[in-house]
Amino acid sequence: MPGATQVLYRKWRSQKFAELIGQDHITQTLRRAVAENRISHAYLFTGPRGTGKTSTARILAKALNCSNPNDGEPDDQCDNCVAVVEGRNLDVIEIDAASNRGIDDIRDLRDKLQFTPGTGEYKVYIIDEVHMLTPQAFNALLKTLEEPPPHAILVLATTEVDKVPATIISRCQRYDFRRIPNQGIIDGLSRIASEEGFEIDHDALAIIARVAWGSMRDALNVLEQLAVSYQGKVSAKNAQELLGLGDTGASIKLATALLGGDAAAALGVVNQQAAAGADLKALQSATVEALRAALLIKTGVEDALSHPAEVVTAMRDATAQINLEKVLATLAAIGEVELKGDSSTPLPLELAIVRAVATPAVQTQPAPSEPTRRAAPPAPAAPRPSARTTPAPEPQQSPGPTAAPPAAPETDEPPPRAKTAADPHWDQLLRALNRTKGKRYNLSALLRGASSHEVVESELRVHFAHRSNAERMEEELGDVNGRKAVEDAVAAAFGVQLSVKAVHGAGGDTKNNPGDPGDSPLVRAAMAMGARIIDDGPDNPDNPGNGDNGEAS
Repeated sequence: MPGATQVLYRKWRSQKFAELIGQDHITQTLRRAVAENRISHAYLFTGPRGTGKTSTARILAKALNCSNPNDGEPDDQCDNCVAVVEGRNLDVIEIDAASNRGIDDIRDLRDKLQFTPGTGEYKVYIIDEVHMLTPQAFNALLKTLEEPPPHAILVLATTEVDKVPATIISRCQRYDFRRIPNQGIIDGLSRIASEEGFEIDHDALAIIARVAWGSMRDALNVLEQLAVSYQGKVSAKNAQELLGLGDTGASIKLATALLGGDAAAALGVVNQQAAAGADLKALQSATVEALRAALLIKTGVEDALSHPAEVVTAMRDATAQINLEKVLATLAAIGEVELKGDSSTPLPLELAIVRAVATPAVQTQPAPSEPTRRAAPPAPAAPRPSARTTPAPEPQQSPGPTAAPPAAPETDEPPPRAKTAADPHWDQLLRALNRTKGKRYNLSALLRGASSHEVVESELRVHFAHRSNAERMEEELGDVNGRKAVEDAVAAAFGVQLSVKAVHGAGGDTKNNPGDPGDSPLVRAAMAMGARIIDDGPDNPDNPGNGDNGEAS
């Protein structure tokens, strides 16, 4: 029985630096290092899977021991190069750290490093998935990496460099492999398909490149799977069917309806596909890909698109009159759908469609002639000096404390008092100082106790109903670090540099103003029914509750 045929990714593994795709920043450096005999004793290759780390390590091993190198490239014809390709060169040893990850394995490696090469000039050890080594094994490797024998070269490869100790990384020359660009994968697949005698559409190659996500090994596996399934003749439709990407036409219709806010059309597409027995997971996947194209188009990075021309054209038209927020909301709603088990039930997808369509397609602006009205009631008016006026009739029923005063008529000059309850700048300021501790107190907690705030010229005045809170805020502002933290947060929240002042009461000096009687919810409720303040009581800042403070009739 004949032996099994080699899979494509092994058969077409790169054998020279020039054959590596998308890693020119690495191959040029290594070629020059070999040509000029400036070899490091240890290398660290890191990057996503299928980008050429192990292949580069083998090419480097061939180049170091090649009998007739050409400007740093192995000739692939000498005995040493042929032995490496066939996997029988005793001077090139590959170790899988996932299986040999213990301290004993590293000690054994350290002992073998002392043996001189058999036929070449260097003995090269390639440790794959090095991040799988145990902490004890890493410690045993440290000294060997720092001072190996002059004939020994170690190449460490990993997909998770964050798990490799910094002490190991610092002893190696590090090379970061990048995901291979889609066009690079398409060109490579086209060349290999031609050599293998496959007939494959360019759109099918683009689909494979998009699914492989920068991994040449994954792309070759998908190409081989398609070639076997369709006897070497592969169309874009074949690729979509095998990979579960759904019908392109249906996905374009669904994505266009979603972006246009047409819920009826979008739900119609889903139910037509469900009635026809189509795979709704594939429909969702294809729609997400179309919406991703819309996102890239809207953000101006069309050079990253690898989608079919019909998808690009449709999404460019669909996004012409909508904002980026709509595209983001639509993509998030459809992408988060989880079709578990029996995907023939369209309800999860239908719910996502309704949520996506509910997002406005464009940002609405008020008409120039329409006055902008504030949703929240205005802050209480500034306190007035004590005065006696004719008492208003006593209200028949005492309203609850949540009643609001009547809205003041709008004027061209708005009052200087800033909002506290519905002011996004104030909320941003509180969030920014949420975990900032001043000299003694948490700054955000102090500011949350403020009754109101106002911007007067270049000063932010923060009003406190309680004297103790105002004094604590003054104490924090008196500290250099505390004042800087508050004023920096104010500048970031309000967009302008302001000094900050703590004020006791609704206005005036913190030491002389006992507070505004109108700050009392009960007094404000009475005023809403027509009552007026006739006396604000004796001037006793230490006990403002005595007397007739806040009395209303």
